[in-house]
Amino acid sequence: MNVENKKMDTNERILHAAIELIAEKSYKEVPTKEIAAKASVSEMTLFRHFGSKKRMLVEAADRFYYTVSMKKIFLEKIQWDLESDLLIIAETYHKLIRKNKNLILIAIKEGNKIPDLLEQINKHPRQLKDLLIEYFSQMQDCGAMIPGNVEEYAMAFLYMNYGEFLSRSFVAGNMITSIPDSNFRKASVKLFARGLSVNS
Repeated sequence: MNVENKKMDTNERILHAAIELIAEKSYKEVPTKEIAAKASVSEMTLFRHFGSKKRMLVEAADRFYYTVSMKKIFLEKIQWDLESDLLIIAETYHKLIRKNKNLILIAIKEGNKIPDLLEQINKHPRQLKDLLIEYFSQMQDCGAMIPGNVEEYAMAFLYMNYGEFLSRSFVAGNMITSIPDSNFRKASVKLFARGLSVNS
């Protein structure tokens, strides 16, 4: 293993340890010494890699979130069919955001105390909104979607999916309904696409 790979492994161990501990407790309750111990590194190594606890979270939000993967979906998987495109976007979004559940929890609990973290977290949905706006605009241009405010459509789609994620992850959504995630997602995307389709 080369030096760069060793450094990357150390970085990721530290970031994962920080996310897990801070999500479980709180930002103030977790000292850097505890993060270093969980990551099996010295506290000096932790500071050499990141400099501060806040920097760790901001770096984690940039590295582990979903923008790059979502851009790839828009570049490689779009078929210009409203329902099938929105379904693959929704499925990919949920797969990625579930992997970052603890990071989202930290942002919800600690965001007002760590403005840089909130800004970094919010960068990703803003970029996904822009991708959706561009997609909806092109669908309108080719006559495959009803006219209207594409930013409103993009935000409605984002909030629909983010709301499902929050309910399933943090508000005991499975106690509200027994409908499997995939079935609910297909039904909600079908309804959403039908509302925007020129043939509905």
